[in-house]
Amino acid sequence: MSLLSLLLMAGGARAAADAAPVAEAAAPAADAAADTDAFDETAEPIRDPVPGSEAQPDVAASEAAAEAPPAPPPPPPTSPWRGDVAIGVVNTSGNTRTRSVNTRGAIEYRHDRWRNRFSALAFSGTREGLTTDERYSAANKTDLQFNERNYAYTNLAYDNDRFAGIAERYAATIGYGRHLLTGPTHTLDIETGVGANRTRDQEDVYETAAIATFGGKYIWVISPNAEFSQTLRTEAGQTNVYVNPITALKLTIVGNLFATFNHEIRYNSQVPAATRHIDQISTLNLGYSFGTP
Repeated sequence: MSLLSLLLMAGGARAAADAAPVAEAAAPAADAAADTDAFDETAEPIRDPVPGSEAQPDVAASEAAAEAPPAPPPPPPTSPWRGDVAIGVVNTSGNTRTRSVNTRGAIEYRHDRWRNRFSALAFSGTREGLTTDERYSAANKTDLQFNERNYAYTNLAYDNDRFAGIAERYAATIGYGRHLLTGPTHTLDIETGVGANRTRDQEDVYETAAIATFGGKYIWVISPNAEFSQTLRTEAGQTNVYVNPITALKLTIVGNLFATFNHEIRYNSQVPAATRHIDQISTLNLGYSFGTP
């Protein structure tokens, strides 16, 4: 073996001896690093937040929502139908026997801008068994609302007033209306139109004439249980002028049950001989209403 080989072997052994202490020192450091990743029993455990602390707002809100009363159910859909019917009977006895019976009613349908209303009235009066008054009337009116204030209408009306000399009278009109007052306490509608009527008198003589119409309706809601109204219907033709104002006071008794006092005037400028131009009737009725007011 040469001297050079011996020197190389001695250098390698010396390098290995120097590296061994470094490896042994690194091993404890690696073990210590591994121990830090392991569970430390001496560390303080993580606890839930204390009630009432800032970590609890969602839980508190949930509990408050659970304790809040449930929301009220939505209101039922509004019915497009409404109306009323009323009847009044008056009987007297003694020196004279009189009786009067009157019935009236109306039914109305509303849809979007359209409104249709049918109304009817019947009245009969007797004295000592003889008929002293007899009237019947009916009307059907259709409105088309253009906007909040203005509307157009058509109206078909029938009247029978034998004691005013009118066996039958039919009228058809078309016109314009305006809501001057829209409530809630006071409402006022004014209407004007044109049309034609056909009248048959007691002698079966027919007459047809063009007419101009004017009318209106005023309502004053005095209280939730009291309402005053005034209506007017006027027809002016070549031979006759017909005026029909009606004053009414409506009082709610309970629920849909109500009482009304009505005073009606009927004026005709052309009447048969020995017949009055003005007829008046006052009635007290008990009625029932339905639908949305």
